[in-house]
Amino acid sequence: MSRDIRRVGVVGGGQMGAGIAEVCARAGLDTVVCEVDAVAARDRVAASLDRAVERGKLTRAAARDALDRMVFSGSLEDLADRQLVVEAVVENADAKTEIFTALDKIVEAPDAVLASNTSSLPVELSAPTPWDR
Repeated sequence: MSRDIRRVGVVGGGQMGAGIAEVCARAGLDTVVCEVDAVAARDRVAASLDRAVERGKLTRAAARDALDRMVFSGSLEDLADRQLVVEAVVENADAKTEIFTALDKIVEAPDAVLASNTSSLPVELSAPTPWDR
């Protein structure tokens, strides 16, 4: 895959998901965060950006720009046009399977990347990959 990724989605707005989304937005990427409590996710990212400004690691304008590049939603359907979606929810195999099953139906681009931030669960592919061809 040689194309540039410009549209990122993150499923989960907890500590890890919010951090992934913040890094993407600070890098200039159009970022959608999908979280049941979208307001709490936005508040988490805004607080992190504020801390970065207070520590002199980010200008106020850059923090505002990063937050402006983010959309916070409670609906997975808002991830349909994403080129990369990173799952960052609770370490529960059933929850992750349910999310990936939904994303497989929702994300439109056939070459979109669906990734997991899991640290303790095995990741298995059940569909053919480009490497299987």
